[in-house]
Order: sequence, then C-alpha cells, then structure tokens
Amino acid sequence: MSGCRGPVDQNDQIPRVFVWCIGETLPDPVEYIEYGLEEEGVSWAVRSGFDGDGVPVAYDASVSSPLKIGVSVTPDQRVVVHHKQLPNDDPVFDVSSVTTETARKLGSNAARLAKGTPLKTVA
Repeated sequence: MSGCRGPVDQNDQIPRVFVWCIGETLPDPVEYIEYGLEEEGVSWAVRSGFDGDGVPVAYDASVSSPLKIGVSVTPDQRVVVHHKQLPNDDPVFDVSSVTTETARKLGSNAARLAKGTPLKTVA
C-alpha cells in the first residue's frame, strides 16, 4: 500500500493525492477510495479532523497536494474530488451517498487525474 494515514512530515518528498475527512473519524468510503488509488499506483495521504463543506475542503486539499488533486469525504458518505487548477467551487466530482463501488471509482479517478489518463464513468 502506498498510502499514509495521519499527518505527513513537512520533509516528505513523495507526491500524494490528499484525502481529507470532515469530522474526527474516517467515513466508510475512505477504505474504498484507497483501493481505487492503490489500483492505479498513485500515492495518497488520509487525514481527518477537518470542518466545513466538502467542496472547499476538497479544493484546499488539492491546493496542498503536490499532485494538485484533493478528495474530501463527509460523515454522510459524500465524496468530492477536486483539481487545483479548477475554480474552487467547481469540483471534478461531487457525489452524495456513495456506494463502495462508486467510492472505489472515485479513488481511481483521482489517481487518473494525477496521471492524466481517461477517467472511469461514475453513475
């Protein structure tokens, strides 16, 4: 697994997609988002404890990510995937009540955005 849960050291040089969770606990979709990222071979880091709406949190994650890709996950199973170069209020994906299959595809698509490969269809 090329992921990391918790804070990333300031000197860490590994480019990663940042997955930021709203609330103190990791919502269920995080595990499946990680599977999608891992399948595509892209590193990631997961952190919890963020407040606010999913779109601005995902945008802030994308701005902080060396790969310019941020994902937010809310306690109510909403997943937002954002790219740093998009307007802050216009994410690539904003899906409510995701299934495990959709969460996996969103993780895969976050990785594919970083790699510049075609995205998978998300229902």
